Amino acid sequence: MTNSFRYPGEFEPQTDVFVEWLPYGEPIKGFDALKPVTEVVRNLIEHGDVQVHINCCPMVEGLLENCKETLTAAGVDIEQIDFLEYPEDPNSFYFRDNGPNIMVNDAGETLVVNPSWSFYGRYETNEGLRDLSRKIGVHAAVGLGCYNIVSSDMVSEGGDREFDGAGVLMCIEDTEVRKRNPGFTREEVEAEFKRIWNVEKVIWLPQPLYDDDDFRMAPLDYEADGTPIVGASFAAHTDEMCRFVARDTILLAEVTEEEAATSPISAENKRRLDAAYEAVSKATDVNGNPYKILRIPASGHIQYIQRPGDDLYDYYHELVGDAFMDGTPWPEDELHLFGATSYCNFLVCNGIVLGQRYWQEGMDEAIREKDQQAEAALQAAFPDRKVVMIDSLALNMAGGGVHCWTKNAYVPKAN
Repeated sequence: MTNSFRYPGEFEPQTDVFVEWLPYGEPIKGFDALKPVTEVVRNLIEHGDVQVHINCCPMVEGLLENCKETLTAAGVDIEQIDFLEYPEDPNSFYFRDNGPNIMVNDAGETLVVNPSWSFYGRYETNEGLRDLSRKIGVHAAVGLGCYNIVSSDMVSEGGDREFDGAGVLMCIEDTEVRKRNPGFTREEVEAEFKRIWNVEKVIWLPQPLYDDDDFRMAPLDYEADGTPIVGASFAAHTDEMCRFVARDTILLAEVTEEEAATSPISAENKRRLDAAYEAVSKATDVNGNPYKILRIPASGHIQYIQRPGDDLYDYYHELVGDAFMDGTPWPEDELHLFGATSYCNFLVCNGIVLGQRYWQEGMDEAIREKDQQAEAALQAAFPDRKVVMIDSLALNMAGGGVHCWTKNAYVPKAN
Protein backbone atom coordinates (compact mmCIF):
# COMPACT_ATOMS: atom_id res chain seq x y z
CA MET A 1 0.00 0.00 0.00
CA THR A 2 2.85 2.40 0.75
CA ASN A 3 5.09 1.71 -2.23
CA SER A 4 4.18 4.87 -4.19
CA PHE A 5 4.37 7.22 -1.20
CA ARG A 6 7.18 9.16 0.44
CA TYR A 7 7.54 11.26 3.57
CA PRO A 8 8.61 14.77 2.50
CA GLY A 9 11.67 16.39 4.01
CA GLU A 10 10.88 19.28 6.34
CA PHE A 11 12.77 21.59 3.98
CA GLU A 12 10.09 20.96 1.32
CA PRO A 13 6.84 22.97 0.93
CA GLN A 14 4.29 22.72 3.73
CA THR A 15 0.60 23.55 3.99
CA ASP A 16 -0.13 23.05 7.70
CA VAL A 17 1.54 23.23 11.09
CA PHE A 18 -0.03 21.75 14.22
CA VAL A 19 0.86 22.81 17.73
CA GLU A 20 -0.34 21.85 21.20
CA TRP A 21 -1.17 24.55 23.73
CA LEU A 22 0.78 23.87 26.91
CA PRO A 23 -1.37 22.75 29.85
CA TYR A 24 0.70 24.88 32.23
CA GLY A 25 2.46 28.18 31.71
CA GLU A 26 5.35 27.94 34.18
CA PRO A 27 7.23 24.63 34.30
CA ILE A 28 9.45 26.37 36.86
CA LYS A 29 8.30 29.46 38.75
CA GLY A 30 9.33 32.61 36.92
CA PHE A 31 9.69 30.94 33.51
CA ASP A 32 6.70 31.60 31.27
CA ALA A 33 6.72 28.89 28.60
CA LEU A 34 3.73 30.47 26.86
CA LYS A 35 5.90 33.39 25.69
CA PRO A 36 8.04 31.33 23.28
CA VAL A 37 4.96 29.36 22.26
CA THR A 38 3.21 32.61 21.39
CA GLU A 39 6.20 33.82 19.38
CA VAL A 40 6.26 30.59 17.40
CA VAL A 41 2.57 30.99 16.53
CA ARG A 42 3.04 34.66 15.64
CA ASN A 43 5.93 33.93 13.28
CA LEU A 44 4.13 31.03 11.63
CA ILE A 45 1.10 33.22 10.93
CA GLU A 46 3.12 36.21 9.72
CA HIS A 47 5.88 34.43 7.77
CA GLY A 48 5.14 30.70 7.51
CA ASP A 49 2.52 30.73 4.73
CA VAL A 50 0.71 27.80 6.37
CA GLN A 51 -2.54 27.07 8.14
CA VAL A 52 -1.84 26.96 11.88
CA HIS A 53 -3.84 24.49 13.99
CA ILE A 54 -3.69 24.64 17.80
CA ASN A 55 -4.99 21.76 19.89
CA CYS A 56 -6.24 22.67 23.36
CA CYS A 57 -6.81 19.48 25.31
CA PRO A 58 -10.42 19.57 26.60
CA MET A 59 -9.37 17.45 29.57
CA VAL A 60 -7.64 20.57 30.96
CA GLU A 61 -10.37 22.93 32.09
CA GLY A 62 -10.27 26.38 30.50
CA LEU A 63 -7.30 25.64 28.23
CA LEU A 64 -8.96 26.82 25.00
CA GLU A 65 -10.01 30.09 26.62
CA ASN A 66 -6.51 30.55 28.06
CA CYS A 67 -5.00 29.98 24.62
CA LYS A 68 -7.23 32.51 22.88
CA GLU A 69 -6.82 35.11 25.62
CA THR A 70 -3.03 34.75 25.72
CA LEU A 71 -2.63 35.03 21.96
CA THR A 72 -5.08 37.94 21.69
CA ALA A 73 -3.29 39.85 24.45
CA ALA A 74 -0.03 39.39 22.52
CA GLY A 75 -1.56 40.86 19.36
CA VAL A 76 -1.84 37.58 17.45
CA ASP A 77 -4.71 37.42 14.95
CA ILE A 78 -6.56 34.38 16.25
CA GLU A 79 -9.04 34.51 13.36
CA GLN A 80 -6.32 32.91 11.24
CA ILE A 81 -5.97 29.93 13.60
CA ASP A 82 -7.88 26.66 13.49
CA PHE A 83 -8.53 25.77 17.13
CA LEU A 84 -8.98 22.08 17.94
CA GLU A 85 -10.06 20.18 21.05
CA TYR A 86 -8.89 16.61 20.56
CA PRO A 87 -8.87 14.65 23.84
CA GLU A 88 -5.54 13.09 24.80
CA ASP A 89 -3.15 12.59 27.68
CA PRO A 90 -2.63 16.19 28.92
CA ASN A 91 1.08 15.41 29.39
CA SER A 92 1.53 14.45 25.71
CA PHE A 93 1.87 18.07 24.67
CA TYR A 94 4.72 17.76 22.16
CA PHE A 95 2.79 17.39 18.93
CA ARG A 96 5.91 16.46 16.96
CA ASP A 97 5.87 13.02 18.49
CA ASN A 98 2.26 11.86 18.15
CA GLY A 99 0.91 14.30 15.57
CA PRO A 100 -0.14 13.48 11.99
CA ASN A 101 2.35 11.59 9.79
CA ILE A 102 1.25 12.34 6.24
CA MET A 103 2.95 10.82 3.21
CA VAL A 104 2.32 11.88 -0.39
CA ASN A 105 2.78 10.48 -3.89
CA ASP A 106 3.19 12.00 -7.33
CA ALA A 107 -0.54 11.69 -8.00
CA GLY A 108 -1.33 14.06 -5.12
CA GLU A 109 -2.69 11.29 -2.91
CA THR A 110 -1.96 10.99 0.80
CA LEU A 111 -1.31 8.18 3.25
CA VAL A 112 -1.33 8.48 7.04
CA VAL A 113 1.14 6.39 9.04
CA ASN A 114 -0.03 5.45 12.53
CA PRO A 115 2.80 4.05 14.73
CA SER A 116 2.14 2.76 18.20
CA TRP A 117 2.55 5.03 21.23
CA SER A 118 3.83 4.32 24.74
CA PHE A 119 4.51 7.81 26.15
CA TYR A 120 8.27 7.49 25.63
CA GLY A 121 8.42 3.93 26.85
CA ARG A 122 6.75 4.58 30.18
CA TYR A 123 3.48 2.71 29.64
CA GLU A 124 2.12 -0.27 27.79
CA THR A 125 1.09 0.71 24.28
CA ASN A 126 -2.53 1.75 23.72
CA GLU A 127 -3.21 1.78 27.47
CA GLY A 128 -5.83 4.28 28.63
CA LEU A 129 -4.80 7.83 27.80
CA ARG A 130 -2.04 6.47 25.56
CA ASP A 131 -4.73 5.21 23.21
CA LEU A 132 -6.19 8.72 22.97
CA SER A 133 -2.76 10.18 22.34
CA ARG A 134 -2.10 7.71 19.53
CA LYS A 135 -5.41 8.56 17.87
CA ILE A 136 -4.82 12.31 17.84
CA GLY A 137 -2.46 12.13 14.87
CA VAL A 138 -5.06 10.20 12.88
CA HIS A 139 -7.81 12.64 13.90
CA ALA A 140 -5.67 15.59 12.80
CA ALA A 141 -4.87 13.96 9.45
CA VAL A 142 -8.52 13.08 8.80
CA GLY A 143 -9.34 16.71 9.53
CA LEU A 144 -7.14 17.60 6.56
CA GLY A 145 -8.95 15.15 4.30
CA CYS A 146 -6.43 12.30 4.57
CA TYR A 147 -8.34 9.04 4.98
CA ASN A 148 -5.98 6.24 3.95
CA ILE A 149 -4.15 4.86 6.98
CA VAL A 150 -1.42 2.28 7.54
CA SER A 151 -0.80 1.23 11.16
CA SER A 152 2.08 -0.44 12.95
CA ASP A 153 2.71 -2.10 16.30
CA MET A 154 6.17 -0.51 16.38
CA VAL A 155 6.48 2.42 18.80
CA SER A 156 8.07 5.50 17.29
CA GLU A 157 7.95 9.25 17.92
CA GLY A 158 8.16 11.98 15.31
CA GLY A 159 11.05 13.76 17.00
CA ASP A 160 13.30 10.79 16.33
CA ARG A 161 12.57 10.55 12.61
CA GLU A 162 14.38 12.64 10.00
CA PHE A 163 13.69 12.11 6.29
CA ASP A 164 15.61 13.26 3.25
CA GLY A 165 12.37 13.10 1.27
CA ALA A 166 13.86 10.63 -1.21
CA GLY A 167 13.87 7.25 0.46
CA VAL A 168 16.16 7.65 3.49
CA LEU A 169 15.17 7.77 7.17
CA MET A 170 17.56 8.79 9.95
CA CYS A 171 16.90 7.84 13.58
CA ILE A 172 18.61 6.70 16.79
CA GLU A 173 19.18 2.99 17.32
CA ASP A 174 19.27 3.15 21.12
CA THR A 175 15.90 4.92 21.13
CA GLU A 176 14.00 3.04 18.44
CA VAL A 177 15.23 -0.46 19.30
CA ARG A 178 16.33 -0.80 22.91
CA LYS A 179 14.11 1.85 24.52
CA ARG A 180 10.89 1.76 22.47
CA ASN A 181 10.80 -1.71 20.92
CA PRO A 182 12.94 -3.93 23.18
CA GLY A 183 11.26 -7.10 21.97
CA PHE A 184 12.58 -6.61 18.45
CA THR A 185 16.00 -6.66 16.81
CA ARG A 186 17.37 -3.72 14.85
CA GLU A 187 16.82 -5.68 11.66
CA GLU A 188 13.15 -6.24 12.53
CA VAL A 189 12.61 -2.57 13.39
CA GLU A 190 14.33 -1.51 10.18
CA ALA A 191 12.20 -3.87 8.09
CA GLU A 192 9.01 -2.46 9.61
CA PHE A 193 10.17 1.13 9.10
CA LYS A 194 10.92 0.37 5.46
CA ARG A 195 7.41 -1.04 5.12
CA ILE A 196 5.44 1.79 6.69
CA TRP A 197 7.62 4.74 5.59
CA ASN A 198 8.52 3.29 2.18
CA VAL A 199 12.23 4.04 2.59
CA GLU A 200 15.10 2.13 1.04
CA LYS A 201 17.68 3.00 3.69
CA VAL A 202 17.82 3.75 7.41
CA ILE A 203 20.73 5.73 8.86
CA TRP A 204 21.19 4.54 12.43
CA LEU A 205 22.76 7.03 14.84
CA PRO A 206 24.07 5.02 17.81
CA GLN A 207 22.91 7.13 20.79
CA PRO A 208 21.15 10.40 21.65
CA LEU A 209 22.83 13.31 23.37
CA TYR A 210 23.68 12.37 26.94
CA ASP A 211 21.56 15.18 28.42
CA ASP A 212 18.66 14.32 26.08
CA ASP A 213 18.65 10.71 27.24
CA ASP A 214 15.98 9.36 29.57
CA PHE A 215 16.41 11.29 32.83
CA ARG A 216 14.56 8.54 34.67
CA MET A 217 17.55 6.20 34.28
CA ALA A 218 20.04 8.14 36.42
CA PRO A 219 21.26 11.65 37.20
CA LEU A 220 23.73 13.13 34.72
CA ASP A 221 26.03 14.28 37.49
CA TYR A 222 26.07 15.41 41.12
CA GLU A 223 26.86 18.65 42.91
CA ALA A 224 29.59 18.62 45.55
CA ASP A 225 26.93 18.16 48.25
CA GLY A 226 25.45 15.16 46.43
CA THR A 227 22.45 16.94 44.90
CA PRO A 228 21.63 15.18 41.62
CA ILE A 229 21.74 17.04 38.31
CA VAL A 230 19.28 15.77 35.69
CA GLY A 231 18.32 16.65 32.14
CA ALA A 232 14.82 17.93 31.40
CA SER A 233 14.18 15.36 28.67
CA PHE A 234 13.46 11.68 28.43
CA ALA A 235 12.81 11.59 24.69
CA ALA A 236 16.30 10.77 23.32
CA HIS A 237 15.52 12.11 19.85
CA THR A 238 17.35 12.88 16.63
CA ASP A 239 15.93 16.40 16.41
CA GLU A 240 18.10 17.46 19.34
CA MET A 241 21.34 16.61 17.53
CA CYS A 242 21.11 15.85 13.80
CA ARG A 243 18.82 17.11 11.01
CA PHE A 244 18.31 16.89 7.28
CA VAL A 245 18.42 20.49 5.98
CA ALA A 246 18.28 19.55 2.28
CA ARG A 247 17.90 16.38 0.27
CA ASP A 248 21.69 16.08 0.10
CA THR A 249 22.74 17.79 3.35
CA ILE A 250 22.83 16.88 7.05
CA LEU A 251 23.35 19.34 9.92
CA LEU A 252 25.00 17.78 12.99
CA ALA A 253 25.71 19.30 16.40
CA GLU A 254 29.34 19.59 17.48
CA VAL A 255 31.19 19.64 20.80
CA THR A 256 34.75 20.94 20.51
CA GLU A 257 37.78 19.42 22.23
CA GLU A 258 37.94 22.49 24.48
CA GLU A 259 34.30 22.09 25.50
CA ALA A 260 34.72 18.37 26.11
CA ALA A 261 37.48 19.14 28.59
CA THR A 262 35.16 21.28 30.74
CA SER A 263 32.88 18.53 32.09
CA PRO A 264 32.17 14.80 31.92
CA ILE A 265 28.75 15.57 30.39
CA SER A 266 30.29 17.53 27.51
CA ALA A 267 32.91 14.82 27.04
CA GLU A 268 30.21 12.15 26.77
CA ASN A 269 28.24 14.30 24.33
CA LYS A 270 31.34 14.66 22.18
CA ARG A 271 31.81 10.89 22.15
CA ARG A 272 28.21 10.37 21.06
CA LEU A 273 28.32 13.11 18.42
CA ASP A 274 31.59 11.75 17.06
CA ALA A 275 29.89 8.36 16.70
CA ALA A 276 26.97 10.04 14.94
CA TYR A 277 29.40 11.80 12.60
CA GLU A 278 30.97 8.47 11.72
CA ALA A 279 27.52 7.07 10.91
CA VAL A 280 26.40 9.95 8.69
CA SER A 281 29.78 10.29 6.98
CA LYS A 282 29.50 6.67 5.84
CA ALA A 283 25.85 6.99 4.81
CA THR A 284 24.68 7.52 1.24
CA ASP A 285 21.40 8.41 -0.40
CA VAL A 286 19.42 5.91 -2.46
CA ASN A 287 21.66 6.63 -5.44
CA GLY A 288 24.85 5.96 -3.50
CA ASN A 289 25.86 9.61 -3.13
CA PRO A 290 27.36 10.75 0.19
CA TYR A 291 25.70 13.55 2.11
CA LYS A 292 27.22 16.95 2.74
CA ILE A 293 27.71 17.40 6.48
CA LEU A 294 27.43 20.81 8.12
CA ARG A 295 28.07 21.47 11.81
CA ILE A 296 26.28 23.63 14.37
CA PRO A 297 27.39 24.23 17.97
CA ALA A 298 25.96 22.02 20.67
CA SER A 299 24.26 24.34 23.14
CA GLY A 300 25.80 24.92 26.54
CA HIS A 301 24.19 23.61 29.70
CA ILE A 302 21.93 26.07 31.49
CA GLN A 303 21.11 24.92 35.00
CA TYR A 304 18.15 25.84 37.19
CA ILE A 305 16.72 24.60 40.46
CA GLN A 306 13.37 22.87 40.82
CA ARG A 307 11.61 22.69 44.13
CA PRO A 308 8.47 21.01 45.45
CA GLY A 309 5.51 23.00 44.15
CA ASP A 310 7.08 23.66 40.75
CA ASP A 311 4.92 21.98 38.12
CA LEU A 312 7.93 20.25 36.61
CA TYR A 313 9.37 19.06 39.94
CA ASP A 314 6.06 17.51 40.95
CA TYR A 315 5.50 15.93 37.54
CA TYR A 316 9.01 14.48 37.33
CA HIS A 317 8.69 13.16 40.87
CA GLU A 318 5.53 11.35 39.76
CA LEU A 319 7.39 9.87 36.77
CA VAL A 320 10.47 8.77 38.71
CA GLY A 321 8.91 7.73 42.00
CA ASP A 322 11.12 7.32 45.06
CA ALA A 323 14.29 6.52 43.11
CA PHE A 324 15.87 6.74 39.67
CA MET A 325 16.36 3.48 37.77
CA ASP A 326 19.95 3.24 38.99
CA GLY A 327 18.74 3.37 42.61
CA THR A 328 19.62 7.02 43.32
CA PRO A 329 17.00 8.34 45.76
CA TRP A 330 14.72 11.12 44.56
CA PRO A 331 15.77 14.38 46.30
CA GLU A 332 13.06 15.64 48.62
CA ASP A 333 14.16 19.29 48.80
CA GLU A 334 15.40 20.43 45.41
CA LEU A 335 16.51 19.09 42.05
CA HIS A 336 19.10 20.69 39.78
CA LEU A 337 17.96 20.69 36.17
CA PHE A 338 19.62 21.19 32.79
CA GLY A 339 17.05 22.59 30.36
CA ALA A 340 16.55 20.63 27.13
CA THR A 341 18.50 23.23 25.16
CA SER A 342 19.53 22.55 21.57
CA TYR A 343 20.26 24.55 18.45
CA CYS A 344 19.17 21.56 16.35
CA ASN A 345 15.58 21.74 17.60
CA PHE A 346 14.53 24.26 14.95
CA LEU A 347 11.43 24.28 12.73
CA VAL A 348 11.66 24.77 8.98
CA CYS A 349 8.43 26.15 7.51
CA ASN A 350 8.48 27.28 3.89
CA GLY A 351 10.37 30.60 3.85
CA ILE A 352 11.14 30.74 7.58
CA VAL A 353 13.35 28.86 10.02
CA LEU A 354 12.50 29.17 13.72
CA GLY A 355 15.59 28.49 15.82
CA GLN A 356 16.30 28.67 19.54
CA ARG A 357 18.42 31.15 21.50
CA TYR A 358 19.26 31.33 25.20
CA TRP A 359 21.21 34.38 26.31
CA GLN A 360 19.39 36.65 28.75
CA GLU A 361 20.51 39.67 30.72
CA GLY A 362 23.01 38.62 33.39
CA MET A 363 24.09 35.41 31.66
CA ASP A 364 27.63 34.58 30.59
CA GLU A 365 28.59 36.31 27.34
CA ALA A 366 29.74 32.93 26.03
CA ILE A 367 26.07 31.93 25.76
CA ARG A 368 25.34 34.97 23.59
CA GLU A 369 28.33 34.18 21.39
CA LYS A 370 27.14 30.61 20.93
CA ASP A 371 23.63 31.87 20.08
CA GLN A 372 25.18 34.01 17.36
CA GLN A 373 27.25 31.12 16.04
CA ALA A 374 24.15 28.92 15.89
CA GLU A 375 22.15 31.58 14.06
CA ALA A 376 24.97 31.95 11.54
CA ALA A 377 25.06 28.17 11.05
CA LEU A 378 21.32 28.07 10.41
CA GLN A 379 21.54 30.97 7.97
CA ALA A 380 24.34 29.18 6.13
CA ALA A 381 22.25 26.00 5.97
CA PHE A 382 19.19 27.93 4.76
CA PRO A 383 20.58 30.89 2.78
CA ASP A 384 17.27 31.68 1.06
CA ARG A 385 15.10 31.64 4.18
CA LYS A 386 14.42 34.03 7.03
CA VAL A 387 15.98 32.78 10.29
CA VAL A 388 14.25 33.87 13.51
CA MET A 389 15.75 32.87 16.85
CA ILE A 390 13.13 32.32 19.57
CA ASP A 391 13.96 32.84 23.26
CA SER A 392 12.94 29.29 24.13
CA LEU A 393 14.57 28.55 27.49
CA ALA A 394 11.27 28.41 29.39
CA LEU A 395 9.88 25.99 26.81
CA ASN A 396 13.02 23.85 27.05
CA MET A 397 12.47 23.56 30.80
CA ALA A 398 9.42 21.45 29.99
CA GLY A 399 11.58 18.89 28.19
CA GLY A 400 11.42 19.94 24.55
CA GLY A 401 11.61 22.88 22.20
CA VAL A 402 10.34 24.63 19.09
CA HIS A 403 10.55 21.55 16.88
CA CYS A 404 9.13 19.22 19.53
CA TRP A 405 6.13 21.45 20.03
CA THR A 406 5.21 21.73 16.33
CA LYS A 407 4.25 19.24 13.61
CA ASN A 408 4.39 20.18 9.96
CA ALA A 409 2.41 18.58 7.13
CA TYR A 410 2.00 18.88 3.39
CA VAL A 411 -1.38 18.06 1.88
CA PRO A 412 -1.75 18.59 -1.90
CA LYS A 413 -4.62 20.92 -2.81
CA ALA A 414 -6.35 18.23 -4.82
CA ASN A 415 -6.77 16.28 -1.60
